[in-house]
Amino acid sequence: MIRVNRMPKDKTLTAGRAFGDLQSELIGAAQILVGFSGGLDSSVLLDLLNQTIPSDRITAVHINHGLSPKASEWQLHAEHFCQERGIACHSERVKLEFDGKGPEAAARQARYAVFEKLLRQGGVLLLGHHQDDQSETLLYRLMRSSGPLGMSGIPVTRSIGAGTLYRPLLTWSKESLKTYALDKSIQWVEDESNNCNDYDRNFLRNRLIPILAERWPDYRQRLSGVSAISQDSAELCRDLALQDLASLQSRPERAGASLRINSFNDLSGVRQKNVLRHWAETQDRCAPSQKIIQEIIKAVVEARIDASPKVICQDTEYRRYDGRLYVLDSPKLVSRSVELPLNILWHVDEAVNLGGGMQLESIPALGEGLRMPQSGTLRIGNRRGGEHCHPAGRSHSNSLKKCLQEFGLEPWWRDRVPLIFLDQQLIAVADLWVCENWQVQPEEIGIKIHWHDNSL
Repeated sequence: MIRVNRMPKDKTLTAGRAFGDLQSELIGAAQILVGFSGGLDSSVLLDLLNQTIPSDRITAVHINHGLSPKASEWQLHAEHFCQERGIACHSERVKLEFDGKGPEAAARQARYAVFEKLLRQGGVLLLGHHQDDQSETLLYRLMRSSGPLGMSGIPVTRSIGAGTLYRPLLTWSKESLKTYALDKSIQWVEDESNNCNDYDRNFLRNRLIPILAERWPDYRQRLSGVSAISQDSAELCRDLALQDLASLQSRPERAGASLRINSFNDLSGVRQKNVLRHWAETQDRCAPSQKIIQEIIKAVVEARIDASPKVICQDTEYRRYDGRLYVLDSPKLVSRSVELPLNILWHVDEAVNLGGGMQLESIPALGEGLRMPQSGTLRIGNRRGGEHCHPAGRSHSNSLKKCLQEFGLEPWWRDRVPLIFLDQQLIAVADLWVCENWQVQPEEIGIKIHWHDNSL
């Protein structure tokens, strides 16, 4: 495991002290990206890296959020900064999707989406967060009633996309970075919004932390201690949650995962909350707050058996069906990219995109699946009401609605399930069943259909 060196007693920032054992990782990395705003932190990081790694192996990534009237000036500064050092600079303007989020959260989401898009397998992303950022984050999360996971603070390293993220300056104070920049005559840009105390983080930085520093000059080290203890607690909670999930018959689902409610109810209240907090994390979803966890338990888990409740937390939905609790990716359930009704021609030897991250594909199979039509082309539609079909092996036909219920398809997919037609005849329903007279014989080559999202 790569560990970033702790700040030495003389507090003098150098490339060797900043990167420590990470240098060997960087030398062997398939790709090196640096998040580069042009501000103090990222400018110091890029300058230090340029002393360690040849400039032609570094790519600075500048994200133009368009939030400031000076955004274009900052982009030009970033590109000029890199040009002077022979470093490639990838600049990209992003469109923010607020969806109830504040500008800071929307900008962060857009920024990390670009990082993930650019990272290749085995690539490394470096970000310039420092010790003062860590302190602000811990205080901010404390005011939001975060538990051990949140109070663990900003991680030094984690996986991101196809690569790994590192924050080499996380144990260095902003004062150390500023001293380095002044000594090296580094020019950086200042975000004027940092002086606006309407933002919670700015209020903490500009108003509260100076008071803490006056009373407790070593507040950074004290908060770092809280972070270390919280990391240990969070790791124990995560291990327990994974053990409990294994006993709850957790399984992958389209757009998410599910677990068995009866087994969940056998857990103590504390362990139920712990499972819900970490279950979302295993699905790359945001962990729900304490308030949302209580609502999931009360409104979904404890709902009537015949009810169809749901709780929405940002882009995640919690639902129940047929004795199971589901955590689902909300954009995949209701996606603006999906146009209903569907009417798509499908060449069965190619995967077809259904929108919302959904796909339909087929593979040849001996004696299994759907009989291959001579034309090799089918049409994909969806429910419009009143359809009937005759699943292979059943004695008679029935309404499509009743068949979907009998086959246990979750209610939220019943209007989205892809129906497969030859001309006007319904011959299969996704990968749920093939209709009578369209199943292959034991010695025939058929096609097995797979309806899935990117996680399955």
